[in-house]
Amino acid sequence: MNTTGTVQDAKGMPLVGVSVAIKGTSSGTVTDAKGVFRLNLPTGEETLIFSSVGYKTQEVAVAKRTNFLVQMEDNDAALDEVVVVGYGTQKKVSLTGAVAPVDMKAIQQLPVGSLSAALQGQLPGVNVSGGTGRPGDNGGITVRNPIVLAKDGGTVRPLYVIDNVVRTEDDFNVLDASEVEAISVLKDAAAAIYGARSNQGVVVVATKRGKAGAPKVNYSGSIGITDAIRLPSMMNGYEQATYLNDYYRTQGKPANDPLYYTQDELDHFRNNNYNWLDMAWKPATLTRHAVNVSGGSERATYYAGVSYNYQNANFDNINANKWTFRASTDIKVTKNLRAGFILSGDLSQRRMYYLKQGGENAENDMRGLLYTSQFNPPYVNGLPVLQPGGNQNNLESFHFFEIQRSNNYTATRNTGLNVMANLEYDIPFIKGLKARVLYSKTMDNSFGKQYGTRYNVYNFSMLGEHRHIVGGDIVGNPIQLRNGDQIRLNPGYVDSYQFNGYLNYDRQFGKHHVSGIAFFEQSERRTDMLAGLRENPIIGGLDNMRYATGAQTAEETETEAGTLSYAGRINYNYDDKYLAEVALRYDGSTNFAPEYRWGFFPSLSLGWVLSEEPFFKNGVSFVEFLKIRGSVGLSGGDATKPYNWLNSYSIQVGKGAVFGGNSDRPLGVVPNNIMANRGIRWDDNMKYNAGIDAQFFRNRLSFSLDGFYDHRYNMLTALSSSVPLTVGATLPSENFSIVNGFGFELSLGYSDKINKDWSYKINTFLAWSDNKRIRVDVERGKLGTYEDPTGRSTDMGLQGYVYEGMFRSQDEVDRYLEANPGYTIFGVVPKPGMLYYKDIRGPKDASGQFTAPDGKITKDVDMDFLTPKEDNHYNFGFNVSTTYKSFTLAAVMGGSFGGQAMVEGSARSRARPTVNRPSFWTDHWTPENPNAAYPDPFYEDSYSVASSFWFRNSFSFAMRNLNINYALPAPVAKNMGISSMSVFLVAINPINFYNPYTYKTYQGAYDSYPTIRSFSLGLNVGF
Repeated sequence: MNTTGTVQDAKGMPLVGVSVAIKGTSSGTVTDAKGVFRLNLPTGEETLIFSSVGYKTQEVAVAKRTNFLVQMEDNDAALDEVVVVGYGTQKKVSLTGAVAPVDMKAIQQLPVGSLSAALQGQLPGVNVSGGTGRPGDNGGITVRNPIVLAKDGGTVRPLYVIDNVVRTEDDFNVLDASEVEAISVLKDAAAAIYGARSNQGVVVVATKRGKAGAPKVNYSGSIGITDAIRLPSMMNGYEQATYLNDYYRTQGKPANDPLYYTQDELDHFRNNNYNWLDMAWKPATLTRHAVNVSGGSERATYYAGVSYNYQNANFDNINANKWTFRASTDIKVTKNLRAGFILSGDLSQRRMYYLKQGGENAENDMRGLLYTSQFNPPYVNGLPVLQPGGNQNNLESFHFFEIQRSNNYTATRNTGLNVMANLEYDIPFIKGLKARVLYSKTMDNSFGKQYGTRYNVYNFSMLGEHRHIVGGDIVGNPIQLRNGDQIRLNPGYVDSYQFNGYLNYDRQFGKHHVSGIAFFEQSERRTDMLAGLRENPIIGGLDNMRYATGAQTAEETETEAGTLSYAGRINYNYDDKYLAEVALRYDGSTNFAPEYRWGFFPSLSLGWVLSEEPFFKNGVSFVEFLKIRGSVGLSGGDATKPYNWLNSYSIQVGKGAVFGGNSDRPLGVVPNNIMANRGIRWDDNMKYNAGIDAQFFRNRLSFSLDGFYDHRYNMLTALSSSVPLTVGATLPSENFSIVNGFGFELSLGYSDKINKDWSYKINTFLAWSDNKRIRVDVERGKLGTYEDPTGRSTDMGLQGYVYEGMFRSQDEVDRYLEANPGYTIFGVVPKPGMLYYKDIRGPKDASGQFTAPDGKITKDVDMDFLTPKEDNHYNFGFNVSTTYKSFTLAAVMGGSFGGQAMVEGSARSRARPTVNRPSFWTDHWTPENPNAAYPDPFYEDSYSVASSFWFRNSFSFAMRNLNINYALPAPVAKNMGISSMSVFLVAINPINFYNPYTYKTYQGAYDSYPTIRSFSLGLNVGF
């Protein structure tokens, strides 16, 4: 019997690529570009299963019908949602581990530079930092509470797996959201299937593939502007000069000392202020474009897509861009044989001015602009000014604009190419058994170049009574400042492959569903990096080494590593009620010596769907779904460099000894890794997780709760604190430490329809995590003291001095000393305008223990942990969306709390004539202002230390992104000859609800590139 049908979404639009399967068989088809499917059925009494990503799976009885209509419902918290897991997919209802799928609809239109940044605020227990600042900076993902104690390898980042191939974090970040079908984060024993590299969690990605039907083309593009949420507030020139005068007065300088800023100079500064940061800062632009096409027949499908992202910075001469492309095809070669092929690649470039003066640091632009005193102009009569009194070798004489105007730059170009092919064969004589092989080859090349020269600045005779106003005649010859004065090249390549062979089994036996996978996995990785440098480039010459005259050096570094793994997993499901999963992995890695190369990583998880029990169905009507689950699994971490277990040496020219004669010194062989530890092996992490998933009130309300406990032992640790200096060498890492991590994650969601045109959805989560150190490396001097970390968290709180007050007058000082005779603050007798602290303890005695309070504040002795925690250990999210007819509004909000923030060290330090500080310092203590908020600038040693005086609330709450979308009605789009069109406005970091600081934005250091807010207008069109 032949039957045909049409599949539509909730708005009546045809859905292409919907899977239509005959229940109980492996036969089926997919809908074409018009949402139509056709099937030949044996009897006409079969049941068809309709499934598609983003929609609820439906079962429809044919009942002899030859034509019918199926309308798919959006997959809001749907239990039949299919999510990607390790080496496969599973229905959400069947999951027994802590697997967090990403809502891809929520991130498709975000104009961010890295895929990591798009996940911010989306999932509980998955934290994302960075990615919304300087162009080209990627976001960083951490899962739950990662820990690394080794110093010669290891990472707190999760493992990234793209289309079943282990890839790098950079490979993940270069992906464009338009080419990704699904992302899941494996947080517990579900990650153990990846064995030795899974202890920090796993991010699993499935990219888009072609779907049968007529060619379908989609375009998405946006153009936007970016600006700082807030720029730091610094003292203006007049305020800084007044501050310095007050400093000199407390210092005891006579009134006629030339260091003072005289009234004529102060008047000049009041009317002539030069805010270097405001001069350099400007709005910037970003743009994103993505085009893809897919289609095919039941015999072969194809997908191809390309994307382009560009962003410049709010300083001129900084930009980043990337191109990505992906093409894939899936071919049904014979009835039982299928082949797949993917070709993908990327090209990214990043460029900014080279900043070497004062040390090589990308943040020197912000620091140089902020620290420069605003009473000094950058130019006088068009000539660049040497900052008066500045050290010519550091940031005090850093002239940002001259470096920006020069051709000095640091640039990186990366190209990547990945080729992946697979064959899958349905073994005919064993129903449900498939064999599959996969081969992936990745070739990445990078080319970095830095070009720094010298630039001229000028001294002037200076104006004003005390010669503090920059101006007058030029004094002497131009002064050349070195900005690196070198050309450096850093080319390199990475060549890797992965080869897998699989056996998959999937079979239904009545109410029993059994599936399994067994496979081997082999991978190798080789890198070759070159570092070449030549000094003294000729000014005005070309930016290559032929135009440099100084010393030339070159160094090459090669690495290689490989893994071999054998693994398997069995899943059992009885009547969608009782669930079990067992997985095993046996891993070998060249990171370890042959006799310690292999590790065994098992896992077990169980689930019980109580809502399928008759007693529950009959007794609890308002609960549609309730599942309890638990898992335990051993995962590992190879936190060391390849071949670090071998003693190694390096050859140095001219370092050898000469015996007799007067010849040149020969080659010398010196130790490189002289104290190798051959016995090192994997970090071990036994992960425990228990969870509850539930849905109530006709699936409107969803609830999920997870509690986890990670027992990390045999942790590779770089022992240094407890090692005596007489050893005379750096010890290698060894399997030493034990740290237990724990926490919980709570998610709550609600979705409903107000009427047929208006719906809404709310998703919230709360997560907490912490840890406890059982055995770690401890300095002998800290054992048994308040600083002993044993039995305590890695976050022991914020360490500093207990602030008790500020002396407002000499009379107050005298009264205090009368009550506390002999009291000193770091050896200084208290003075008006000083902060004073609580006396906690006295110096250590002969046994190494602190003595009783001695009435003096002694550096390092009277410190204490001022708060239970320093970092925010609680994270929450509040994500809402609403749709009214063709309009949709969605917002992602989140925050954290539980720690203690503090004004950073550089902001606490005093200002100098060559270094400015934040504007809050204008309200400092003077005899005329005894009730000031901040102390006398002169007593820097007493106020620059960490203390509770500088506390700020660590609570944060902000809107991460806002998306407003309008979809053109289907009839209008059809009349225009297109299948769909929508316009959208996306804002990144649009609103901050709380900021405890008066001088900077709510996150990040004030003297680094600020967090950026962007607004983008975009268009989606489907053909």
